[in-house]
Amino acid sequence: MPLATALIDILVPTYEPNPAYLREAIRSVLRQTEQRWTLLIQDDASQIDVRAIVRSQFHDPRMTFVRNPTHLGIGGSWNACLRHGSAPHIQYLFQDDVWQPHYLERALAILTADPAIGFVAVDHDYAFEGEIPTRALYERLREEKRLLLSGGRHDGQSFLHSWMERGLHPNLIGEPSFVMMRRSSLEIAGGFAQDMLQFLDVEMWTRLLQHTNFSYLAEELGTFRVHLKGASLKNYELGCGLLDRLRCIERVLQHIPYGGERRRIEDRLVTHLSGMVQKFFKRVQRQERTQLDRVSAIPHFAFRHPLLTLKAVTRALR
Repeated sequence: MPLATALIDILVPTYEPNPAYLREAIRSVLRQTEQRWTLLIQDDASQIDVRAIVRSQFHDPRMTFVRNPTHLGIGGSWNACLRHGSAPHIQYLFQDDVWQPHYLERALAILTADPAIGFVAVDHDYAFEGEIPTRALYERLREEKRLLLSGGRHDGQSFLHSWMERGLHPNLIGEPSFVMMRRSSLEIAGGFAQDMLQFLDVEMWTRLLQHTNFSYLAEELGTFRVHLKGASLKNYELGCGLLDRLRCIERVLQHIPYGGERRRIEDRLVTHLSGMVQKFFKRVQRQERTQLDRVSAIPHFAFRHPLLTLKAVTRALR
């Protein structure tokens, strides 16, 4: 199939992948009913030979392998992938995840039918391997999505404001492996925030929602694998989520004009911010690891939003 016909650029950033998982991810691409795609594997300077792992599957001219000369980290690697390809739609696939055969076809159909939709979030399952300390969080996320997120089109601005009232919690849009984006929308939003480790996908969704709408495809069309060596679990153990979420909230607030709508959002945020303060102090008291280079987010937020911070801290200390 000529590369010029590609409608979707599939981007697979890898780093020290489990060979079996990565091969399974690629097989799930090859089994797609929608075949107008290109696939890029961009390895972030792994110590293992990733090219050798996938060599037997690279019999298709639509597939490309690139290795970063130095380790870029999560955000840097995701953004490096974006420099390749020119298809009108972009779809990430993480090295541990898999799609059902109709995933690309169903997501692409929504974007093709409605040009006012900038991205499609797709429901998916979670596969837990081993004793995962965050398993209850994922299970709660699934339940909250069922209650809060209806299938079909959502107005971007309205959804973002409602999500902000919940403190951008939980990640109702989902992981990049299950979000197909229109390239033109992503170009307006810009690349992923490389100064975040745990929340960079949510931060991206907030920027997309500021200028476009999205659709939620309420069908389980893939599986996100959760295991002890996964990046999400490591970042959770470091407490990255709390401080990244605070910085993300602060960035979104900068783009909401002062007025009744903003005051309503801030009033609802107080409860969530106070909970974040309590969690942060508990981590410190338990002497759990925290990303100290990100603690500067706290005084920065307090300086820009003193009244909101005072209310949240006061409530947290009650």
